[in-house]
Amino acid sequence: MKLKQALITAFLLTLVGVTIWELYWRTQTDYYIAYLEDDRNQWAEERAKVETATSEDVILIGMSRTGYNLNTHVWEATQGIDPIKLTINGKLPGPVLKDVINNTDFNGTIVLGVVPIGVFGSKKGFRYRVAQEWVDHYYNRTNAQKLGHILSKPLQRNLVLLSSSENKGYNDLDLKSLIKTITLDDGRVPSNDFKLVRIGYNDEDRNLIMYDRLVDNIKYQKEITDQWDKALPGLPAYSEKTEKNVTESIKELISLTKKLKDRGGKIIFIRHKAEDGWLKHAEKNMPKAKAWNKFVEQIDAPTYHFQDYDFMSKHYLPDWSHMSAKDAKTYTKDIVNQLIKDGHLTKH
Repeated sequence: MKLKQALITAFLLTLVGVTIWELYWRTQTDYYIAYLEDDRNQWAEERAKVETATSEDVILIGMSRTGYNLNTHVWEATQGIDPIKLTINGKLPGPVLKDVINNTDFNGTIVLGVVPIGVFGSKKGFRYRVAQEWVDHYYNRTNAQKLGHILSKPLQRNLVLLSSSENKGYNDLDLKSLIKTITLDDGRVPSNDFKLVRIGYNDEDRNLIMYDRLVDNIKYQKEITDQWDKALPGLPAYSEKTEKNVTESIKELISLTKKLKDRGGKIIFIRHKAEDGWLKHAEKNMPKAKAWNKFVEQIDAPTYHFQDYDFMSKHYLPDWSHMSAKDAKTYTKDIVNQLIKDGHLTKH
């Protein structure tokens, strides 16, 4: 009897504690919202659409800028085609691009968002390896993993306390992330100097959406840009090693582009905007003249750079790197109309 009472008491205390925890985070609306987390399982569901895609379909590939800046709902309303969004926040796009071109018969249009360090840089780092893991997960996921993802969706949609991501933010609410915020003055647990909090969330079509707190609030903007000021100066200057990576990457992109075009497909490369606070460090690491311009000269495909078009550069990026939700809608409509005007997309 005592054991039964103890179990009931423990259950009730746990329920009360979890309820209080959830209710508290629901009040922190500047930072948290209940949503379906965009992990490798959600990405795999989107990737499956490629298997039945036609020559009229569009696939969006890239990192977080393509995730935030291109909105699939606006794209569909403008062109009449709902794009397949295979962007991966914080991961390099190379494994995804190679998977679509080498492992499928897709002969539609690929739009690749280009962040030079992510597209022309080394293929040996953590972010490239994890992107490859997402691709591998699509092929290797088990029925149990598929079922677990399906069963988790109602909980994720309704509980803020489940806010976390494989692309870790400093303010994620999972236990591992919370423990990492703990430091001890005696030096036994070192401080995490890079405290980049989450800037947005995703809808169920995998569009990344910036939190409203960032749009017009300098305090919240500095919370992000101050972290970039700590991290970005550490990018290495352009070197012979960098040049070798650029040359090898361009060669690979030329080969992939040819393979796609040979079966009737096409690819469009888009260099999204970055503010000067970010761009000055990116230019030191991979100058436009030595990477992007070199690429444009050699690739047989349409290329768009934000410095060449007013509509691509007119929006201010609150965190120096990504567009607000409102600006992303305008930007998406403008870029789709430009691609239609230039004959690279067909309006349906």
